[in-house]
Amino acid sequence: MEPVREAARRLVVRGELEILQEGHVVDASTARGPIRVRRVDRPVDFAR
Repeated sequence: MEPVREAARRLVVRGELEILQEGHVVDASTARGPIRVRRVDRPVDFAR
C-alpha cells in the first residue's frame, strides 16, 4: 500500500486530493492507519 500512499501524497502537493482520517483532513506524512482520499473540487477557469 505504500506506493498508493506516495501517489496520494504527490496529488495532495498538486492540490488535487485531500487525505482524511475519521472524516478530518490530516497531514499525509503523519497519517498512520487507514486513510481515505477525496478529490478537491476546484473552480473552473474559463479564461484558459
